[in-house]
Amino acid sequence: MPWYRQRCARAADPALPPGAAIGLAECGERADAETLRPLLTHPAPAVRARAVAALRTLDVTVVEELRPLIDDPAPGVVREATLALLPSAALLPEEWLTERLAARRPRHVRVAAQRLAQPGGRVVRLSVGAERGC
Repeated sequence: MPWYRQRCARAADPALPPGAAIGLAECGERADAETLRPLLTHPAPAVRARAVAALRTLDVTVVEELRPLIDDPAPGVVREATLALLPSAALLPEEWLTERLAARRPRHVRVAAQRLAQPGGRVVRLSVGAERGC
């Protein structure tokens, strides 16, 4: 476990292996979330995705912290953020979700918004342009 903590503590390291974050979560404790949070902005998408998965594994996800990752350019990061946000999906503003359903958004962002709108049985209103794929 010390190896994982040491590696993850170097959040700016471009050579950080993505597995370090999830490794820390699997053998660490909730307090390790403070070491993992800076990895949410790491330049490597695989590291960001594993950091989200690690926080979810430790059950220390914070909605406002993960919400920006739904707009991440990397589909893998968005998938992990969606999984982490699903239990708290009812806390996400309808307007925010609706904006992410717009046709100009990447497909992976639109899919995430749709998944996050469904758990609470919410129906997110689509604009006319979004419904037509404009």
